[in-house]
Amino acid sequence: MKLRLTYLMILTIIAISSFVWISGSTDAIIQEFGFSGESLVGGEVWTLITSIFLHGNPAHLVLNSIALFFFGRALEEELSWKTFLIIFFVGGIVGNLFVLFTYPMSQVVIGASGAVFAIMGTAIILTPFDFIPYPVPLPLPLALVGIFIAVSEVVSFMAGGHGNVAHIAHIGGMATGVAFGFREGGSKQGLIIVAVLMALLLVMPHLWPLLGEISYLPLIRDLLG
Repeated sequence: MKLRLTYLMILTIIAISSFVWISGSTDAIIQEFGFSGESLVGGEVWTLITSIFLHGNPAHLVLNSIALFFFGRALEEELSWKTFLIIFFVGGIVGNLFVLFTYPMSQVVIGASGAVFAIMGTAIILTPFDFIPYPVPLPLPLALVGIFIAVSEVVSFMAGGHGNVAHIAHIGGMATGVAFGFREGGSKQGLIIVAVLMALLLVMPHLWPLLGEISYLPLIRDLLG
């Protein structure tokens, strides 16, 4: 029963995004239900939620769905369905709000990335030693994958990568997820993981150019946005 919620969320996101694409009114729907600072100031607070279920293109949708599939399945074993949904939606909302720090008020953002990163952040704390074949087809510890992704997001953001990929929303979502992970009882292992993450953040800016020379890493970075 627990695993069905992850699948249900993925199917819902796919169904809504696909319907928007085939409706013939994609731009109008995104403008109406996507999130922006202007929509928030204008009282359209529901866009904090509706924007989560919209995606700009199939690649955006597929990447979010794959990440939610792996991290969501792992996390559902540890939490009630209510807590899972709370983390998902709070992460999506916080991710949207973080966008206001770097994007103009008129910029419309969409996607489940903030929500997915929240699930990822909580999973890093609560299920760090589950093995998942993501983002490469090799079984890797979930914590290692999550830390790698977190570091790449921070480095990309610090390098000025704000364009079409809202790295700041990913960071906000993951931070929310980590906070929930501590709240749900992952304090001891969480402190170790956060310490490793902070250490990597200090050295990664110096190592990133060298890592980029390894053939498969540019592809991973592209997949992560």
